[in-house]
Amino acid sequence: MKPKFILITISVLLLGVISCKKGNGNYALNGKWQQTKLRTYVLDNGKITYDTTYLQPFTNLDYIQFTLSGTCSVSTDHYYYDNEPGEPKTPPLITQSIQPFNYIAIGGGKFVLNTTTRNLNPGGFESTDTVTEISTNSIILHNVFYSHEGGIYGIIDSYYEK
Repeated sequence: MKPKFILITISVLLLGVISCKKGNGNYALNGKWQQTKLRTYVLDNGKITYDTTYLQPFTNLDYIQFTLSGTCSVSTDHYYYDNEPGEPKTPPLITQSIQPFNYIAIGGGKFVLNTTTRNLNPGGFESTDTVTEISTNSIILHNVFYSHEGGIYGIIDSYYEK
């Protein structure tokens, strides 16, 4: 009787552990990731223009944080411009901005934030966001902003490390 009781107890415990693993299921992505680099550029009919890379001034308020429940928050405290004429050369400090998202895994270490495109304003501008795992401690958030003019896209690649 004792061996059967032990076997039943172990089975119940394993079933409990397995059933508690809910959410997105990507435990490596879970947690806070600190921003280390940002690249912004315009893709104009296949040609890259205004290509700008920032390695600073990132602070502890520049991060992306994932939860096991399939949500994440993107935080920033600077505004980063392309190097277009007339734009600031140093990113201006802004009040911390935190944007919430849902995310789902699409395979191959890739994730989609807000699984459908979202309207940013009544003008109908749209953007899509994906996250790709570069390594176990490095990810990239890829944002594409679709303009009203066909063939012109604003692209931002934000790099994060755990």
